[in-house]
Amino acid sequence: MPRSTQQTHPRSTTTNNPLMSASVLKRNQACHQCRRRKLSRNGWSSLHRTLVLYQSLNSDAKRPCSTCVRSHEFVKNRAPPGTEMPSEPECTFDDVAEITATALDGPRSRYERLENRINELETLLRQKEGSTSPDRYPISLQNGGLGDIPSGISGSQSSISHSPSQSVHPASPSEGGLQVMWPNWPSSLPNPDLLRHLVDVFFLFHPHANKLFHMPTFMNSLVLPPSHPKFPALPVLHAICAVGSLYTAAVTSPPLPDFNEVAPDEIFLEKYRSKERRPDSFAETHANLSREHSERLTALGEDLFQVLQANIILTWFYWSHGRWVDLVPRKIFMRSAHCMRLSVPLGLNMCPPFHSITKSERPPSILLPARTVIEDETRRNTFWLAYALERQHGSGNGWALSLDDQDVSQLLPLRGDQFLNGTLVSAVDRQWAQSPDLLLTHPEQQVDSFILYIKGTIMLSKVKAFNLRFRSKHFAGDTAVSNLYQEVPRASADPIDPRGSAAFIELDHIVSSFRASFPTHLKNPINNNIVDKHLYTTCLMPLVATVILHDPHAEVAQSGCISALKILTAGRAILDMIYSVWATTYDISLLDTFCSFCWFVGGRVLVRFLQAALDARSIEQVSTLRAEIEFVHSAISKVGERIPLACRYAKMLEDLTNKHCSSIAGVPGVQISFPRPLEPNVLQALFEEHISQPDNHISLHESLHEPGSFLSLA
Repeated sequence: MPRSTQQTHPRSTTTNNPLMSASVLKRNQACHQCRRRKLSRNGWSSLHRTLVLYQSLNSDAKRPCSTCVRSHEFVKNRAPPGTEMPSEPECTFDDVAEITATALDGPRSRYERLENRINELETLLRQKEGSTSPDRYPISLQNGGLGDIPSGISGSQSSISHSPSQSVHPASPSEGGLQVMWPNWPSSLPNPDLLRHLVDVFFLFHPHANKLFHMPTFMNSLVLPPSHPKFPALPVLHAICAVGSLYTAAVTSPPLPDFNEVAPDEIFLEKYRSKERRPDSFAETHANLSREHSERLTALGEDLFQVLQANIILTWFYWSHGRWVDLVPRKIFMRSAHCMRLSVPLGLNMCPPFHSITKSERPPSILLPARTVIEDETRRNTFWLAYALERQHGSGNGWALSLDDQDVSQLLPLRGDQFLNGTLVSAVDRQWAQSPDLLLTHPEQQVDSFILYIKGTIMLSKVKAFNLRFRSKHFAGDTAVSNLYQEVPRASADPIDPRGSAAFIELDHIVSSFRASFPTHLKNPINNNIVDKHLYTTCLMPLVATVILHDPHAEVAQSGCISALKILTAGRAILDMIYSVWATTYDISLLDTFCSFCWFVGGRVLVRFLQAALDARSIEQVSTLRAEIEFVHSAISKVGERIPLACRYAKMLEDLTNKHCSSIAGVPGVQISFPRPLEPNVLQALFEEHISQPDNHISLHESLHEPGSFLSLA
């Protein structure tokens, strides 16, 4: 029979796929006519097309094939009288070099080649059908309405300086989406188009998505069949669905809490949730599914690294919604601690050679060694994101952390471009968590905004640990916390001032010098209207650390209190950073969740000084502080339009101001208005009020307090 002259690669002649018959031809060895018939049948369901694609690889190994023989006989028997018919059926096929499978060509490799071929055939099918977009379908929007979700958004973008629109779109077939519904598609997952859409917005808008995963590797795994061992674990996909709800109107999210029913700083929300009598939103449903699948895989000891990644994503979701500890096994305090504890048996908190010298029956890690640089660095990034999550959340409370910094002996992350390219960088050229001068020394070839972000988190951890352990260390006689200028017996009930201790002085120096130590190209997080999200958050960290370190010792009304001066300077610097990002076109609701807490800390400092200004009846200072607090409140509220946690901080700042500054009514001509409307013209007016008076910071002149008091020092 005639043959085409196309050259093809040899393939194995065996397979273990149950859908395949015992006689299987190699790639492209089915005849051209059969392949054409398979690919030209329009209007089939996606399941039917998938089965046909499997069957197109089958053959009885006869030439001409049985299908073409039957078709020829059918046409010949039913042809009109006098019609000339060819004596033989038309059955052309590719030349394929015969080769016997080697011993190394095992079932898995044959299975993977079969799946790759199916993917190729699916592409041919889409091209044959001439499809340019997936079917449009109605999806419930966050505002309760219905809308169509057209095609358009790409998952290849890793950064953006604008906001997701109210209707963000799933991928089109030309972008390698998931248009074929696999026969074994998990029933708990959304349909492939919606899942791809949520994955796209997750990578597009979440600040850490491209650090938790190597995006090209993840997107490649997403087009595999669900039964493939490299297909993402279900807890990961469900968690991404939950977090993706923050950035799209295609699915529903939990409603904002009613602050008339619940205090903004309430940590046990479930007792209020039970009164709502509403069904779980899409986001809550998938968060629950992620948790359930995680617990099942943990019990089986399977996919534990992906379970850790899923738990990190879940904690991001719970934190963004202000779910601190309600339903204990599920929410942020316990779940962030769970992430840190799970990283220990996985061996992610340390790296050779810094392992225990104790002989043990169990290895330092229950994970198999990483096979590639990308896999190794993904594990390292995952640990640091778990670390950052717990440390940043812990900055807002006085509770102990779940893993001591002394138990962290891990390399810092790679630069982002090296991680993306899978570049191998030896340990001697990198910094460790325990490297001397880690926070003030930044090697030129191993520094970027994410590395500084991790360093800033380590600094916050050190500040929290100092405050948390100072009294016990002083009682134990630790000389590092002994006041160099004040002798206080360990058993004395007199207050102890830690600011004179060597440990405090050293830590205060690191905090105040941290940002100044950045390389020149990383000093400014905003350049040409582009905001570096990691660097912006990092620049807030030393300011928050200063407040945490000095706020317990600040006496605003006391003359010469250096701690009061330091927290005021830090609070004003936080305010300046809010003004800086507000002056851009960047959507501030896409910043790291931790930024809302940092802004709240700055606003809380300003409230303390507003109270002092009211006590001094200084109209000028009260007016300045009033406008600034209102702007901080409005900025946090703006973020709260997307991130419910920010709504909580805005309400907490409002309540704090009303509680401590209620006597403002006694000062004529001054009034604080909460909440401010969030129309752009109102917010812009607040912004321009500050810009028009750049020297309107608290002047600390005698008008605020009597001469000689602290507030007249500056």
